[in-house]
Amino acid sequence: MTRDAWDARFDDFWDGVDLDDSTGARARLEVLLAERGIDDARAAYERGSLHDSLGEEHAAIPLYRAALADGLSDDLRTQATIQLASSLRNVGDASGAIALLRAVPASDPLHDAAQAFLALALHCDEKPTEALALALRTLAPHLPRYRRAVDAYAGELVKLDRVRVIAVGLLVRDGSVLLESYPANARHGEFLRAPGGGISFGEPAAVAVRREFAEELDATIDDARLLAVTENIFDTSSGRGHEIVHVFAAVAASIVAIVFATVGDGVEVADAAGPRRLVVDLGHQLVWALLAGAFAVAAVRSRWGRISQTFAVAAGILYLLFLFAVFLWP
Repeated sequence: MTRDAWDARFDDFWDGVDLDDSTGARARLEVLLAERGIDDARAAYERGSLHDSLGEEHAAIPLYRAALADGLSDDLRTQATIQLASSLRNVGDASGAIALLRAVPASDPLHDAAQAFLALALHCDEKPTEALALALRTLAPHLPRYRRAVDAYAGELVKLDRVRVIAVGLLVRDGSVLLESYPANARHGEFLRAPGGGISFGEPAAVAVRREFAEELDATIDDARLLAVTENIFDTSSGRGHEIVHVFAAVAASIVAIVFATVGDGVEVADAAGPRRLVVDLGHQLVWALLAGAFAVAAVRSRWGRISQTFAVAAGILYLLFLFAVFLWP
């Protein structure tokens, strides 16, 4: 069957699907995908779209990501991007949605649709003025009259003065601090900041910092201790900012493991040579690699099982060998 014929079959499915019957909808889609016989990016996209339509955004997100990573066809990539961004917004990751939607080029046929979802994401990210201005600028070209006026008034909207309350986590290891880099844009230059973000209404700061680490870094904070509450009043090219910042000392073993598995730990023994040099140079790094693997497996399986325990025990044995090489090697 040709590509166009399969497109028509999927269109028929979506035209007739009964979303009130989730079991029947899933069964119909799986029958159609089984008939097609290719478990590829298109299949992931269609499954993600169904989860999304049923209000199962958490299940849809990894399928959208897989479809985009596995080479989804150009005519569906923007749709997948918009739907992924919408799902991210619905689960609380407005900043992730904004990043995806800003990348949709003005030449794309779905650019206006992307702008509409971007306006929603900006509003959820506590940027109501920017959201309204964007919505008006996107709407203006389609108005029968007053296009220039609406576009001009959108450009004159002034950001509302407000105090932003955020929570950040300081993760320190051997004198190094984990920071996020925010690239330069039209409103500000590049800057670094500890991972974190805005505190939602009714959300305790300690809960917010854990949520932000999960959303931004896909990492779990094992412990968060409040260090200070600071106030920042600053000026940027887009206006004055005012922040109240809850600063937490964060402990996240999974992040530490990944960092040290990839960049090393800086431990050196000047007179080490031969096998001892090999153990010193690679031993500690392999320990963190094993621990990173243990945490990764536990995250995927949603439990600390036998495989994770095996990785952790191997890391412990290797660490003892590393200590022997550093302190006791004859």
